[in-house]
Amino acid sequence: MKNNKNKSKSMGQILAKIVLWLVAGGAVGFLTSFLIMSVKKDTTDVMYIFYNGYLQYSFGYQAGFFAVLGAVAFIYYRKAGAAIRQGTYEEEDKANDYQNVSISANEINMVIQFLLFGLAMDMKNPNMLACVILFVIFCTGIIIMEAVLIKQIKKIHPLKNGDVGDTNFNKRWMDSCDEAERMIIYKASYSTFQVMKSMLPIMEAVALLGKLMFETGNFPIILICILWGVHTGVYCFGSMKLEKEGIE
Repeated sequence: MKNNKNKSKSMGQILAKIVLWLVAGGAVGFLTSFLIMSVKKDTTDVMYIFYNGYLQYSFGYQAGFFAVLGAVAFIYYRKAGAAIRQGTYEEEDKANDYQNVSISANEINMVIQFLLFGLAMDMKNPNMLACVILFVIFCTGIIIMEAVLIKQIKKIHPLKNGDVGDTNFNKRWMDSCDEAERMIIYKASYSTFQVMKSMLPIMEAVALLGKLMFETGNFPIILICILWGVHTGVYCFGSMKLEKEGIE
């Protein structure tokens, strides 16, 4: 009995599957557009209400997210420090886990601060100056926290090179990683590539819907396409470069 499990599909089957996905995507897009258009006015009114409410207390949202995520980063930084002082391998493993949580909270904090700052930059915002000052202070604090975490990691891994202020920090840090650490980075990076490969077309469709229904203009569409092109181009050219170096 023949095993057809690994048999390649014909080009006709592949094209049929692609057409089916395109038709399904078009149907979903049409239905979504119809539903949004039918409630466009109500949706727009609700969005303005929420946005105007945010502008009134924008600096409070900035401070609140910074306080919560900053506290998480600092608490787990302290927990990692306490584990390191124990001096055992088991505690060092715990310290690594604590540091990962602290770094994640710190990075998310930076993303949210940029998001809230961008939303706050509006002439209708009565607290715009306060938002600018808080943004600078909070981002500085996040960067300092990152530098402190890097120094703490070096206590466990003294062979690590690089400091946050270095212009070539990422390269120096990567060069000082062992094979297991590099493999983790490679796998995580590829997972990120795959997720973004799916997310960018979706965001492009969302930007198109925003233009048609909420008059957001062409800039979001252009921006997402630029990011999409850079994302794909860096991966393709990077792959070709690495293959060439491997052959040589």
